Amino acid sequence: MERLAIRGTELAVRQSGAGERDLVFVHGFQHDHAAWQPLVERLQDRYRCTAFDLAGCGSSGGVASGQRCSIDEYARDLVAVCDELGLAEPVVVGHSLGGGIAMRAALDEPERFGGLVLVAPASTSGFDFLPDEAAFQALAHPTPEQRLALARAAFRRPPGEDYVARLLEVVEAATDEHVEGAAVAMRDFSPELAPLATPALLVCGDRDKHVPLRNHLATHRAIPRCGLQVYFDVGHAPHAEVPDACAADVDHFLRGLK
Repeated sequence: MERLAIRGTELAVRQSGAGERDLVFVHGFQHDHAAWQPLVERLQDRYRCTAFDLAGCGSSGGVASGQRCSIDEYARDLVAVCDELGLAEPVVVGHSLGGGIAMRAALDEPERFGGLVLVAPASTSGFDFLPDEAAFQALAHPTPEQRLALARAAFRRPPGEDYVARLLEVVEAATDEHVEGAAVAMRDFSPELAPLATPALLVCGDRDKHVPLRNHLATHRAIPRCGLQVYFDVGHAPHAEVPDACAADVDHFLRGLK
């Protein structure tokens, strides 16, 4: 992996594939770039794929505070990575927290991206579905057992054992600054989506335990130019649970872009 000096920290970046269009993958809460591997390996024969670890995750460096791990700050990192690598109008593929980051970056930089693929994105009405403050505290300041339970609950159809085992190791290693900062940012995430002009596709599962389907549908309705694909009997990680279908739908969307 390449390491880039980005906004005061080092971010680990992996690039693969070939083609005329660049895809930039932004992973979810406590994950790293390898979470995308099932989707990347199905797309890299047609697209140039760039995946990086958010600050405080995977092989990237840490930061001093949770505030540096907000959706706003991560969106600036995303733009900076694209600038550093010279990626012109890439399509951003963001999962969960990464979907929120993709939306924020496209709102902040309206002409910067060629498209958005939002994979079970962070709710755009915050954590209105959490039952109480205790549930939020378990997300922002989890015990080791709570971290692992949250990661396992993402899947309705668990992928292979090797994939899950590696993901759990990455989740355990995510910094406290990332966990707290990103949790607070997702709780407060309520962007005005009407100005979002970037063409988008939202894909999600109907059995998502992390972000309810009603929240995904609300996000879809709020984005002016947004397609929708809902997978039956799939949880919070369609890119890993049904990678063949997800890759086909993403490819179809990409082929329709200018």
